Amino acid sequence: MTAMRLADKVCLVTGSASGIGEACVKTYAREGGKVIIVDRDLEGAQRVAGEIRSAGGVAEVFRANVAKPDEVEAMVRFALDRFGRLDVLHNNAMFSVFSKRTADIDLQGWQRTLDVSLTAYWYGIKAAINQAMLAQGKGSIINTASTSGLTGDYLQCAYNVAKAGVINLTRVTAIEYARKGIRCNAICPGPTLTQGMQLGIEKGFSDAKYLAEGVPMGRMATPQEIANVGLFLASDESSFVTGTAVIADGGLTAHSGMRYAPGRGPDW
Repeated sequence: MTAMRLADKVCLVTGSASGIGEACVKTYAREGGKVIIVDRDLEGAQRVAGEIRSAGGVAEVFRANVAKPDEVEAMVRFALDRFGRLDVLHNNAMFSVFSKRTADIDLQGWQRTLDVSLTAYWYGIKAAINQAMLAQGKGSIINTASTSGLTGDYLQCAYNVAKAGVINLTRVTAIEYARKGIRCNAICPGPTLTQGMQLGIEKGFSDAKYLAEGVPMGRMATPQEIANVGLFLASDESSFVTGTAVIADGGLTAHSGMRYAPGRGPDW
């Protein structure tokens, strides 16, 4: 019988009531992790926890708005109070303003994007390291970034800036704590068909066919495909991996974007 890859590891994932976060907590639990589902959406978090428990896993729920530092500290304390340790922190919660040119973004939208999608990641790292991981002498921190943190996208300035910040936050954390037994890595998904993406498509903000055509594989990722990367980074299989930004984008960022002639594209 194959040993479970996260046996008895305590794993906290923010923004895990849906989408990539939901896929991650279910995957971590299936591999033996004791998971903490953190989200503002209490009903969604309880649904996910119920599904994990029904499958034989261990799951707890903690409602938090990660834009509030005291609630970030509280989620880490909750993990310690409930399980006595925190082995994996996966910062995944996200908010961003979209569909506006750089000069049309208002200050409130810009600030909230950075508060939720960058500052909360830093504060989560700070709390996890100081409250748990330094004393343990080990830990794995995973940050959900994006290919949008590696390149520029039209009408996504705030998102691009936040995700670029997450990638360099990951690198700095990794090198500063490498000799403390703490690893830090980022995942850079390409277009992923989450509930949020599906909602954007239904509202006309995105076009599924157009998005898929821009990916060399010709499709978007599933949340499970991104969770599989998270599982590797959370597990001891990645014990010598730190400071990386793992790209899972179907080849999107490998392509320059240039199209030279009909018939010389992805289906050639």
